[in-house]
Amino acid sequence: MIKILAVQGSPRPKSSNTEVLLQEFLNGARSRGAEAETVYLKEKNIHPCIGCYTCWTKTPGICAFKDDMPGLLEKIRACDIIVYATPLYNYSMTAYLKTFQERSLPLLDPHLVKEGKVYHHPQRYSNNRKKVLVSTCGFPEISHFDALRLIFRKESAVPLIGELLVPAAEMSLKQEFMKQKARAILEAAYRAGIEVVRDGKVSPETEAKVQEPLMTPDEVAEGANIWWDGMLQGISREKASEAGKSVENIRLALWGMSKMFNPQAAGDLKATIQFEVTGKQPGGWFLTIEEGKCICREGSAASPTLTIKTPAEVWLAIANKELDVAKAFTEGQYGVSVDMGLMVKINKYFGSAE
Repeated sequence: MIKILAVQGSPRPKSSNTEVLLQEFLNGARSRGAEAETVYLKEKNIHPCIGCYTCWTKTPGICAFKDDMPGLLEKIRACDIIVYATPLYNYSMTAYLKTFQERSLPLLDPHLVKEGKVYHHPQRYSNNRKKVLVSTCGFPEISHFDALRLIFRKESAVPLIGELLVPAAEMSLKQEFMKQKARAILEAAYRAGIEVVRDGKVSPETEAKVQEPLMTPDEVAEGANIWWDGMLQGISREKASEAGKSVENIRLALWGMSKMFNPQAAGDLKATIQFEVTGKQPGGWFLTIEEGKCICREGSAASPTLTIKTPAEVWLAIANKELDVAKAFTEGQYGVSVDMGLMVKINKYFGSAE
């Protein structure tokens, strides 16, 4: 049985994007018979390394600090695959994972050994251990992971057999309106777990699928700025660390609706949907549908195909799937004018908005 040790370095260990991605990977590995354990570093007492070299001199292989790390070192030695999971912090890993990495020094021998053209410290104990990197970030471009990838590729004594990297994760994995599209990423992470057990590595095709952008960088930036504006204006009540549980910003909800647009279902539809919003977040926004694309803009359209008059609270409840769009209409919770035929098909065109 292959033993996998996942070392999770997020400061939000049980609710982070990194955790979502990691657990899909581990579930895939378990489906092929692997034994997998997750260690949440935030819950551990690990003193920072002070570079005393006690573990290299006075007590070889044994650290001077008697905290949780000695037990974790034994887990590392016993595993076949170690998974390093971290959100991207300042283009690198979190302080939790960095401390863990530095405290892994007892596993290395102090001598310098040449491998190819480069010297490094060899492993103290013989092993066939391999490693996988799992990481997420808010930035839209994959290049933001470059420094982190280099760190794990440099440690050549333990081969890197997979990189599961998700840019724009706050938008892709957390927001309700992206969940349907995000399934492809999570399915690829699950497949990566299968491949690690079955093939001994993650295929380049699966890595590319995990990294595949769901929106353009400009779209990610636009959505992120809308979300932060809502936080700064006090519209959104949730903490930044708990984002994604529900959409509380009507502007973000309508913008997200445009990202759920299904061009295959709409065909050659050309239309404008005007939203006249009242309640606690009043304003006007409209969606333009043309040439298989849907764009959300603020203001009033000249000649809308469909006008929806709704309190912000009602449409937010619809966006969060707390309220059925058809039932709310029959109950008179919002009104519609002009093209009722378009309103009837709104679920078809915006599948996740129902």
